Amino acid sequence: MRNYILLLVGGLLLLAACNPKGKIEVQTREKSDSTEYLKVNIAQSVFTSENPETQKSCDVLNAKVRYLIDSIETTLALQADTFYTTLKQEGIERPVWNFELYVEDTVFMVSPDYISLRLMTYIFRGGAHGMTEFHAFNYDVKRRQLQSPIQILDFSKYKEINEVLKRNFVNTDNCFTEIPTLENGFTALNVSINAIYLTYPQYVLGPYSCGYAQVVLPRSELKGMLLNQ
Repeated sequence: MRNYILLLVGGLLLLAACNPKGKIEVQTREKSDSTEYLKVNIAQSVFTSENPETQKSCDVLNAKVRYLIDSIETTLALQADTFYTTLKQEGIERPVWNFELYVEDTVFMVSPDYISLRLMTYIFRGGAHGMTEFHAFNYDVKRRQLQSPIQILDFSKYKEINEVLKRNFVNTDNCFTEIPTLENGFTALNVSINAIYLTYPQYVLGPYSCGYAQVVLPRSELKGMLLNQ
């Protein structure tokens, strides 16, 4: 019996050593659906862990991301139904296109302590083109809380941060007409071990044809400007 207990304890200790903090894995939830009015394609990163407490924390983040995606899809489906129903009631010929929703994401960091995710949504409601939006999720796994940009960067040092932005801005083919700053409209801030990433959507720094801009700020250039080390 004593040998069995020692073996069991040893096994538990070995398991803890292999996964001391709760390693987090990344899986993908995919959805592809088409209705009479709406086409949907979704690829969402889902975070999982064999550690029960870490999994509970992952469930909180997964639910927050899922809620945002579902809310966007539900709203767009209602808009599509209203749009096409109104056309039918007014006797206007139905256009050949449908509303569209595409969702994908980028994982900048995943560790037992922190996850940084950027969700990108593309929505088409007719016209010349659709619109792309970005949503950042910077998540403290232990506290089970999202962090806002002002909890990550010291915005009181905006002049110094703007200099770092200007220095690291890559303006391919000189397409963009504006220099990125903290004040002129980034919509997502993400975190990795080595850098901070700011994402500026179309129209903020230049014409739609330029696409969005991502500026990479090395942590080594942000000394004294980071609140979340």
